[in-house]
Amino acid sequence: MDNVESLVRSFQSSGLYTHVYVACGFLNHSDILYQRELTADDRNIFDLSSVTKALVTTPLTLARSMQTSRSASETTLLDLYGANPCSEFGEYVANLTLWQALRHETGLPAWRNFYVECGGHRQSLAESLQRALGDGFNRPPRNKNQTELYSDIGFMILGRLIEKNTGRKLSEEWADFAKSIGFNNFLSLGSSMMIDASRAVPTAFCPVRGRELVGEVHDENAWAMGGFTGHTGLFGSGPSVCEFLQRLWQSELGNKIVMANFDQASSPGDSLLGWRKGKDLSSRAFASGRGCGHLGFTGTAFWVDPQSRAFAVVLANRVISGRIPGLAIKDMRSQVFAGLWDILQANMNS
Repeated sequence: MDNVESLVRSFQSSGLYTHVYVACGFLNHSDILYQRELTADDRNIFDLSSVTKALVTTPLTLARSMQTSRSASETTLLDLYGANPCSEFGEYVANLTLWQALRHETGLPAWRNFYVECGGHRQSLAESLQRALGDGFNRPPRNKNQTELYSDIGFMILGRLIEKNTGRKLSEEWADFAKSIGFNNFLSLGSSMMIDASRAVPTAFCPVRGRELVGEVHDENAWAMGGFTGHTGLFGSGPSVCEFLQRLWQSELGNKIVMANFDQASSPGDSLLGWRKGKDLSSRAFASGRGCGHLGFTGTAFWVDPQSRAFAVVLANRVISGRIPGLAIKDMRSQVFAGLWDILQANMNS
């Protein structure tokens, strides 16, 4: 048993999660250098949580902006999506730049209990936002020139603008994008309506819904808004996440999207253009903290090294052991990403 496998088994034995997948490789290769999947059954599709921001909403948003001649810092959401979609959220949101939206510099609140404010009724995102916030988006909720405030709400709005502009579901738009970069494995990566539910990993018991969640989004806001929004709703197996990252890098458009994030590595704050900097406690052991990628609340994460094009993926159902993250999942990620980086470096030097 190698060191990484020993680590993930140890944390699994402690009760932190019941299912886990870890892997690493290189974006310019088609194979996976190293992978381990530890499950007690055949279920291996995880709720990817906020990784949805990085793999769905960010590519769709940047792909559209790249059809224009203006930069992300100049293009407003009104420019990108038009007056009718933006009218749902008011002038303040319409005049936000793409840069502000993707870098979490909108001044919008980080989070809000929409599922409670809307009585727990399932409804569209637009209805939920309007009912919960009324005309709140018609006036600046905070200083528009503020520094970063990580916001689920900002990405919910981006997802809704895509749907309103195209007249299609976000999952449909993403599936077409995925096909355009050569990815077709939707039984193992997609919304809950796309995946093979019999292979979905149990996530946690939800007191709001009164049931164990299996193949159903963990985030209550996303559930109340239909199950797939701009901030969460993507499910996937480990190999499919790895394949999607490789397909993204190896396609012309996808490569531009990844490079747009790599190019922001020296910018202030923790945000890139939809992706995040991997320099916190749980990720800085990978590539000396220069990784770019994203974390997911449910226990998922991926990081890519801009220099070597190496990547690492860790998927776990850590919320099965409790909603509060705590230090255990950070410790697990830190040690596992360090081990995966050692494997990658050994391969680079061989």
